[in-house]
Amino acid sequence: MAGERFNWMFKEMPAFGVQGSQVKVIYQPSEFYEELVSRSASCSRRIVLASLYVGTGNKEKALLNTIQGNLMDNKDVRVSVLLDWCRGTRISNHQSSSSLLAKLARSCVDQCRIAMYHTPHLRGLVKKLVPPRWNETIGLQHCKIYIFDDSVIISGANLSSDYFTNRQDRYVLIDNCQPLADFYETFIQKISKFSLQMDDHENFEKSSELSAHPYEGKLEDFTKESHAVINNFLEEQIEKNQLSETEKSKFDTWIFPSVQMGPLGIRQDSEITMKVLKSGEENGKFVFGSGYFNLTEEYLHEVLNGASNFDLLMAHPKANGFLGAGGPAGGIPAAYTHIAANFFNCVNHEGMQHRVSMHEYQREGWTFHAKGLWYYPPKSELPCLTMVGSPNYGYRSVDKDLETQITILTENRGLQEQLDAEQKQLFAHSDRLTAEEFSKTERSVPGWVKMVVGVARKYF
Repeated sequence: MAGERFNWMFKEMPAFGVQGSQVKVIYQPSEFYEELVSRSASCSRRIVLASLYVGTGNKEKALLNTIQGNLMDNKDVRVSVLLDWCRGTRISNHQSSSSLLAKLARSCVDQCRIAMYHTPHLRGLVKKLVPPRWNETIGLQHCKIYIFDDSVIISGANLSSDYFTNRQDRYVLIDNCQPLADFYETFIQKISKFSLQMDDHENFEKSSELSAHPYEGKLEDFTKESHAVINNFLEEQIEKNQLSETEKSKFDTWIFPSVQMGPLGIRQDSEITMKVLKSGEENGKFVFGSGYFNLTEEYLHEVLNGASNFDLLMAHPKANGFLGAGGPAGGIPAAYTHIAANFFNCVNHEGMQHRVSMHEYQREGWTFHAKGLWYYPPKSELPCLTMVGSPNYGYRSVDKDLETQITILTENRGLQEQLDAEQKQLFAHSDRLTAEEFSKTERSVPGWVKMVVGVARKYF
């Protein structure tokens, strides 16, 4: 089979077999939005939305109105929403994710469950003193999973207008795969179990399913109890979703979900990602994307010292979502430029220019938020593997936020061609980084930004 070096995943992760024809790569933000709306209108049993937040613009309201209309017409449909508490309660134009969802809940109170994860490290004086927006640096619910009946869309995109129009991300639809949809619905339920429950009046309470509180009481009590919830779930799922050789041979594509929850001591995804990188072959190639290029030391070491070649794609400062932000946040694009420049110099110093190339996405009027990787075996023009989901492969993803992604291993040529077209489309709007580019005046990094990066790089 394609990618035999990745066969270890069948033993170490839950495995779901599908045909490649069931997997659809969505290329454009507008197509992603259309898929969300059409499936919200037509599904008959369940809608599960896990995101960082829901925006407050017209497109987001239209999506929620579509869901509401379906619920009112079909009392069998159930909706579960999981967001991050810090981001979900942040006020913008006198509205928030929570206020919009409360309206939905009031109209269909018996059909909705809304939960918001509150990082356990935002507590005590830190919770009282750190203002909104900045409190999000402590840790977030960052998973992006959208389930409609038995179909799953996994992405890095949030439910917000810019992600539906001109913020480039990745989006993969796995159609009609009930076991995978059941896995992710249960996963979202498990996170909701140790999250705050929101009623239709925007009141928040601890779940009755957990004895410890996210930010009251002892931190270790909450982390121990919530760790057990997820760890037990993962162990059960690995045992439940194993494919025998006979079962494996019925499919041409296999999907492996992975989970990362640094605050709770769950590090499955970062361990799997390292093993994927180490499984690359000499003359094989990884194409690696991150909306915020701040790879951990472990990942950077593998890029520099692994067997395979690497094409790295990141956002140009003009394609960074923080461009033009007020206050210290306005320095974030320069911070990522500084981090990229340091790694560029390291590549040159180690003489790895023949193996490692760095590229920046820049498209007029667009921002870049796509992440994941594609693996091309030696002498192959098409990838046999991709990882797609919420992680940016930086310190935040590994240590601070809740993340999930899937690894897709496929022998299906049609799907391989879709994945190849996806990464080529992203690189069509990119340029390879050079020393001359970093020397430009407009790329100069203020001293205070360098200082902040040196002190607080692990918060990026």
